[in-house]
Amino acid sequence: MLLSVSALAADGWADDAPSLWSLAPPANPTPPEVAMAGWPEKPLDRFILAKIEAASQQPTRRADRSALVRRAYLDLHGLPPTTEERNAFLLDNRPDAWPRLVDALLASPRYGERWGRHWLDVARYADSNGMDEDIAHPDAYRYRDYVIRAFNEDKPFDHFIVEQLAGDLLPSNNLDQKRAQTVGVGFLSVGPKMLACDDPDKMRRDIVDEQIDTTGRAFLGITLGCARCHDHKFDPITAADYYGLAGIFMSTRTLTKYSVVAEIHEYDLSEPGDTERRNRIAELEKQRDEKATPDDEKDRINTEIAGLRKDLPPAFEVIGVTESPTEDAPIHLRGDYQTLGDLVPRRVPVALSGNQQVEMPTAQSGRLELARWIASKDNPLTARVIANRIWRWHFGRGIVPTTDNFGVLGLAPTHPKLLDHLAHQLIASDWSLKALHREIMLSATYQQSTSADPGLKDADPENELFARWQPRRVESEVLRDSILFTSGRLDFTMGGSMLAVRDNAYVDRDKLAEHAKSTRRTVYLPVLRSSGYDDQNAFDFPDPAMLEGDRRSSTVAPQALFLMNSPLVHESSAALAKRMLDATPKASARDRAGWLVLHVLGREATEAERARGEAFISDYASGDESAAWAAFSRVLFASNAFLYIE
Repeated sequence: MLLSVSALAADGWADDAPSLWSLAPPANPTPPEVAMAGWPEKPLDRFILAKIEAASQQPTRRADRSALVRRAYLDLHGLPPTTEERNAFLLDNRPDAWPRLVDALLASPRYGERWGRHWLDVARYADSNGMDEDIAHPDAYRYRDYVIRAFNEDKPFDHFIVEQLAGDLLPSNNLDQKRAQTVGVGFLSVGPKMLACDDPDKMRRDIVDEQIDTTGRAFLGITLGCARCHDHKFDPITAADYYGLAGIFMSTRTLTKYSVVAEIHEYDLSEPGDTERRNRIAELEKQRDEKATPDDEKDRINTEIAGLRKDLPPAFEVIGVTESPTEDAPIHLRGDYQTLGDLVPRRVPVALSGNQQVEMPTAQSGRLELARWIASKDNPLTARVIANRIWRWHFGRGIVPTTDNFGVLGLAPTHPKLLDHLAHQLIASDWSLKALHREIMLSATYQQSTSADPGLKDADPENELFARWQPRRVESEVLRDSILFTSGRLDFTMGGSMLAVRDNAYVDRDKLAEHAKSTRRTVYLPVLRSSGYDDQNAFDFPDPAMLEGDRRSSTVAPQALFLMNSPLVHESSAALAKRMLDATPKASARDRAGWLVLHVLGREATEAERARGEAFISDYASGDESAAWAAFSRVLFASNAFLYIE
C-alpha cells in the first residue's frame, strides 16, 4: 500500500510540532531594553545583558588589548600572533583598530584552515574507511580542501549545504564549475562503511542509515536515525518520515558494487583530452599483452604508450555519490529489511514541513529537493543550528549546549531569543558566516575579560550567562600548529594529499609516524580511522567515525608526558632557542627570558618571570646554553598560558 502525503500529514506529531521549541518558526525578536545602556556594542549584547541584569549581576570589564589580539588570532587562525603582529595592534590607536583586525584575520587563508577543521569534525572526515576494511581514500582530500576553500571564499552557507548533498545534480557551465560543485558530495561518501558485509541489501541500508543520521544532525540538529526501527520515542519523527528520506538515499549510489570487498564510487572529472589518452593507453596495453602480438609490434606499442604518458597529469578523481534508479522505500518493521510494511513516498519529515511537502521528481533521487528544503530560509532548524555552532566554536559553549541535538533530549537554549536573532542575521547577510563572525567578535560579550568578580563565578559557575570570557584549552591541532609556528618550523603549503597509495588499497598504519614528522598544518595530515596520532589523541582529537560538533576537553596525564617528551616539542624547543639566540646576540639572560615569554605567550614578562628565567639558565645542569634555553622553551610550551585561549 502506498501512503499518500496527505494521509501522512497526521501520522504522528504534525499537530504537536510547535511543542518542540526548535520546530517553531524563528521569530525576529527586538533586542530588549537594558539598564546599562552604554555597555552593548552590538544588538546581540542586549540579549546577553538583559539576562545578566535579570540575575542581578554585571558583565565583566573589557579584556586588555594584548589578551584580545591573542584571542582573535587563536580563534580565527588557530595560530598565535607574532610579536610584530601583536605590537602592530597595540600601537594602532584608530577607533576602528579592532574591526580592522577582525577583517584582516577573516581575509587570510589561515581562517579557512582553522574553521574548515570545525566543519570536518561535523562531516566525520577521514582519509580511510575504517571499520572492517580500512581502505585508503586517496582522493578524499579534495573534499577537505573544498571545505577549507568554501570557508575562505565565504560561500553562502545555504549553497554549501546544497553542494554537499546534491552538488553533482547542479547545472554547470564548464568543467571547473562541475568539479567545484561535485566535490562537495564527498560529504555523503566520507563516512565509515562495512565493505566486507556478505549481505549487500543490509550493507546498502546501513550506508543509507548513516547518511540520514549524519544529514539530520549536521544540518538540522535532529536525530533522524532513531526512527529506523520505530517512531522516534522523543522527537516528532515517525518511522514513515525516516523511510520517506530513505527512499531518497536508496535512489542514490554510494558504492560501485555492493559485494565483498565493496568499492566507493568516484567521478573522473579529468580534462576530456586526458581521458582519451588514458583510454588509448589502456587499449594499447591490452593489445601489447596479447600472446599473439609480435615482439617488434610490442616495441612500437611501448613507444606509443610512452609518448601518450608524457606530461599526462593524474586523473582528477572525486569521491562522491551519484544517482541510482529511483525507488520509494517501504517501512522496515523493527528495522528489518526482510519484514516490510507500507511503501512510503519519498518526502521530508512531516513535523518539520507540515503539509507543505516538497515535490519529488520521478527521474531523480530527490537529493536536490531535499538539500534545497534544508537550506531554505523557511526551515525552522537550519539557520539556528549553524548559528549555534558558530557561537559554540567562538565561546566554547553553545547557546544550545547540545550542538548536534535540538530535540527533546537535547538541552534547551539559554538565550532562545538571541539564537533567533543570530539566525535572522545570518539569513539577512545572504548566509555569510564571515558576517556572523564579525557580529560576534565586535560585540562587548566577546571582548570581555577572564577576570570576573568572584561573586559572578559563584552565581554562574558554568557561565551560562556569558557574563565573562571562559578560558578554554586549545584543540589538539591548534596546539601542534602553534608549537611549530612559534618555533619558526611551520610549513604553510596548502591543500593536496600526503597519501601515496592507489585506490582500494589498504592503509599503511606504519606511515603515521612518518606523517607525524611533517611540519605542515595538522589539518593536512592524513586521518586514518583505524589508528591516530598519539599527540592528537592525547588532546582529544575526535573519533572520525562519528559526527562531533562539540569537542570535549580533558586533562589527563598523557598530555603532560607529550609536552615533556615528544620529538615535536623537543625539536621545536631547540629551534626556538636558536631563533632567540640569533635574535639577541648581546642580550642578558634576563632579557632573553623576557624575549621568550613575549614570543611564546604573547605578553610582556613580569620582572619575577624574567628573574626566574635567568635563575633557570644559571642552574641548568648541562652547562650547554642552547640546551638550557631549549629546556626553558619547553616549560613555556607546557604552561597554561600557552595552552589556553584567554
